[in-house]
Amino acid sequence: MMESLQSELYASIATLDQLKKLYDLGLIDVRSFQRESEALVADIRGRIDELRRGGLDFGRFLTSERVSEAFPDAAGFLDLYLRSSNPSLQGLTREQYYDHIGLAVLDVATANASKGLMGLAELIVEVVKRLPELKTVSYNDVIEAVNMVSSHGLIPGIRTLKGGVKVVELRPLELRRDQADVINLAASKGHTSVEEVMIELKWSEDHARQVLTSLVDAGMAVADVRFSTGGRYWFPGLRSRDRKQMR
Repeated sequence: MMESLQSELYASIATLDQLKKLYDLGLIDVRSFQRESEALVADIRGRIDELRRGGLDFGRFLTSERVSEAFPDAAGFLDLYLRSSNPSLQGLTREQYYDHIGLAVLDVATANASKGLMGLAELIVEVVKRLPELKTVSYNDVIEAVNMVSSHGLIPGIRTLKGGVKVVELRPLELRRDQADVINLAASKGHTSVEEVMIELKWSEDHARQVLTSLVDAGMAVADVRFSTGGRYWFPGLRSRDRKQMR
């Protein structure tokens, strides 16, 4: 029975990894990804509980099956979502705990301020990397710290774009309506093109190029010279994986 349970757990993790890859490629919309990933994580949680009731250690399972190497996207995702929702404050008061995370949020925001904005999920990953001393920092802990930092006026805070993509404004952005429309269009993939902007927003080529150029000038977009004829523009703050593809 334990062997069957481990096989099912392995299959669920593999499915989550594939789902995350499809999402990163822009082949799954954010609502579908959230719905399906939450269902998979719930399934994985249940199987982990069964595994532990059977006397098997989940950490040992991850190591023996080389899960982090085989399924890095799923492993990173689970590392955030399977943390305790009621973490030990490790000798800190609640206020000190969130202040500590808040300092890491500011560190990440400062390092990436030139982008103007950053995907919420990417920011959370970067914040957690800066807090190795805190072993139980959850996804929601970082969001609460972001909101706290925002309430103090240190960063503008979390914004939900059209389509449900959540980003963090790292510095005040006085976006015109047409600039915001382009960012919303690029949000799910991390990039867009002159042609896509023209088709989706029903703009002339001149207007599309003017708005995209204004976003480049503001430091929020980068024109990819490899696509000079098609005019592809990348938004480094939206998707980390897309930045890697540019190089």
